Parts: sequence; C-alpha cells; structure tokens
Amino acid sequence: MTDSPTPQGSLRRRPRWRTLAFHLTALVVVLFPLMLAEMLLRLWVAAPETRWDDPYVTFSNPSPLFVADATGAQFETAPNRLVAFRRQSFAARKPPDTFRVFCLGGSTVQGRPYSVETAFATWLQLGLEAARPERRWEVINCGGISYASYRLVPIVRELLSYEPDLFILYTGHNEFLEDRTYAHVKEVPRILVRLHRVMLGLRSYALADRWLANRNRRRAAPTVMGPEVQTKLDLAAGLDAYRRDPTWHRSIIAHFSHNLNIMAQMAQDAGIPMILVNPVVNLKDCPPFKSEFRTDLSAGDAQQVRDLWNRARALDWTAADIHAKIELLEQAAALDSRHAWLLFLIGTGYERMGQWAEAKPWFVRAKDEDICPLRILEPMRGIIHDIATQWKLHLIDVQTMIEARTEDGISGDEWLLDHVHPTIAGHQLIAEALLQTMKEMEWVRPSDGWEARRDGLWQKHLHSLNEAYYAQGIARLKRLKDWSRGRIHQK
Repeated sequence: MTDSPTPQGSLRRRPRWRTLAFHLTALVVVLFPLMLAEMLLRLWVAAPETRWDDPYVTFSNPSPLFVADATGAQFETAPNRLVAFRRQSFAARKPPDTFRVFCLGGSTVQGRPYSVETAFATWLQLGLEAARPERRWEVINCGGISYASYRLVPIVRELLSYEPDLFILYTGHNEFLEDRTYAHVKEVPRILVRLHRVMLGLRSYALADRWLANRNRRRAAPTVMGPEVQTKLDLAAGLDAYRRDPTWHRSIIAHFSHNLNIMAQMAQDAGIPMILVNPVVNLKDCPPFKSEFRTDLSAGDAQQVRDLWNRARALDWTAADIHAKIELLEQAAALDSRHAWLLFLIGTGYERMGQWAEAKPWFVRAKDEDICPLRILEPMRGIIHDIATQWKLHLIDVQTMIEARTEDGISGDEWLLDHVHPTIAGHQLIAEALLQTMKEMEWVRPSDGWEARRDGLWQKHLHSLNEAYYAQGIARLKRLKDWSRGRIHQK
C-alpha cells in the first residue's frame, strides 16, 4: 500500500500551464494600471515638443546664418557670418521642381585652402546639372571655417525652415579646436542612451523626462561659447594650450555623438534625408602636431625610452640600418605607447620598406595619440558608422575611398594638401561618390551622355578660375600649415 501524496508533492506536480497562467496574470495585474495611464495620457495630453537643447554648450548672441535680402526674394549669407562662411544665396520661396541640397561642415566643406569654387558642393552642383539639365538644382555650401559639430546643430535647425530636400554632413576634424569644460556633465553609457531614446516613445516617460530636463537645466552650467569660433591655436599659447587630458577627450567624443544624433533626429523628424560622410585624413605625410611622453613611467623606464630613441636616431633610413632602427623604436614604443611622434616614426620606417600593411596601424595610432588632435579620431569614425546604422542614413566613406585609390593604401599627399583638406581632384572624387549615392537612391536619374556633359562642365569651370584664385589658395595653405604647427604667433 502506497502512502498518499503530500501537499508538497502536489505542488511539484502542478501543471506547467497553470504556473505560466499565474505568472501572466500577475504581470497583467501589475502592468494594467501603467498601460491604462499611458493610454489616457495619449488621449488627453499632447506629446511634449522635442527640444534640441545642448547640455554641453550654449551660445551667446546667436544669429541666423541666412537673412532675407532687400527685396525679400532671396536668402543670403548674413554679413556678420562672412567671417567663417562664404557668400551663398537661394530663393526665399523654392521654385517648383527644385531639389535643394545643404552641405554642412567645416573648412573642408568650404573648400579650403581654396574656396567654394572648387569645393565638392560646386562639383556636385555641376554634376547634377549635367545629369538632369531640365531640372533645377541648388547645392548650398554651409561650410564654416573651424566649425565643429556643436556649431552645426543650430544651423541644421535653421535650415529646416528653408525647404531642404537633402542634407550632406561632413564633420569630425574640428571638435578639439575650442576650449570648453564638461565638469557639469555626467558620463552615461551608450547602451543607456539608446534605451532612453526608445523609452521616449512612451508618453509617460517623455513627460517625466521633460520635467526632469527642465529641472536639471536650471542647475546645469554649460560652457557659453562666443558667436564665432576662437580656437586655441588662434591664441598666443598655441600648441602649449594642449595637454594630454583623457577625461576631456572622452567628453568631447560623447558630445560629438550627441550632436550627430541630434542632427540625424532633426532630419528624420522633418522627413529630410541625410548623407553622412566619413572624412579623410593625411596619415603618412602629416607628422603629429604635438607629442608627449607618458608621465606615469618610472624614472628607469623613461630613461630607457630616451636611450633607445637616441640610438635609433643615430641610424639612417638606409637598407643597412632601417631594420635595426625600427627594432629600437619598437622597443621604445613597448615602454611608451602614447608618444605620437615615436609611433609615426615606426610607421614611416615600415612605409619606407614597402611593408604598407604593417605601416598603416602605426600611422593611425600616431594620429589618435596626437596631443593636438586636428584630425578625426578613430572612435569618432565608429560613431559616424553607428549613427548611420541607427538612423538608416546613407554613408560615404571618403577615407576608404581615398585609400583604395592610393598605391600603398595609406592616405597622404596624393589626395590631400595638408592634414585634412583634399586636393581639387579629391573634392571631385567626393562629388562623384555623392552623385553615385543620389543615383542609387533614385534622387537623380541621369540621362544618356551625362558623364561626358559633367566632365565638360567641370573643365569649363576650372578654366574660368584665374591665376589669382590659385595663388590665394597657395598662400592660405602656407598660413594654414603655420597655424596648425603653432607658428602663427612666432616672429
């Protein structure tokens, strides 16, 4: 005779469907009040208006980039903004069958060291006219000298009122130019930032977020920036103003991510497509602007680094010495992997030997360890790719494009005039990539023979530029190189 089952045995043999039903019922009981509140809020409370306030910086005396002319028929670049921008104009009321493109960024977009006449926006304009001459195309150059992403956000906000059809955003080189502090900003993991954006779809969460934002805004003290750029290199201190500051770097990169997200969201909310551009930099022919030894090395290690470097300096780049020279430099770099000039020399050695695959990572590391970062950093490139993926934006990778057209696969003087500014041929290459993207997305459907017409228009435009235009560009290039090396104030 068997014993009767115990109560505990009965619980163990409870059907699984009953246990599942119990948990589901409990979940519904807990969530129902929240779901009901969300439904009522959606019915009776308007969604909070999206705010584009920058928690990092604010601007004193902000003014529009474009103002109406005397007739009111045209918008033109405001006179007080011609310090950083070149004169542009477009119709106040967009004519029918007009496709209006705004190109935003820094001096590269403007076409420096030359100007807008040979910038990629101009080549794009001519290419579009060749592709569909019966349609009206407007490509407006909004490239501001030394303009970083945080200065582009209010410009995008303004441009939304001018009936844009496409934004092209080329930015990333100028983020470290201006001095600002981030002490009031708390670092937030990127996964939480993404979760926050998803949760904003809930009316209750969005209202709570707005209330907290308004409360915190009164307590925050973001850096107040002037209406126009004043870079560290414009000041007498020049390169001396730059020091290794990992916290400042992380904050600037987070700010860059914030700005790109805001601009992408503004464009998406307005239904305006955006093309992001991954900028090109000069890796092999641009030494770091400033280097520093690590300060956390022991006295013995620091002396060993200097001894190894001095021994390497005594050797030439000849076939007889180059292997030993690189070996000594790599031993020094094993002790101090943060000295940008040291890393650059190792890349140079491998490049001279024709070992290009080995050289490139050293050049990239040298660029990212530069104490004065005037070239986009690799984490920022990752942000551009992430933003493009997250917001489903079109991405043109100019860095990869230039590398594919360079014999050794390392960007240098073949396509760049200095550390970041492409040659005129480089600007034409960017315009070709933009035209190809617009063609693939069916924003433009070229007619037969359009490429021959484009080449003809490009040649005609080049011949229209006089010698003074090129001479001024060469003079600007010299001043730009002196400025970037901190020699602008030297006598």
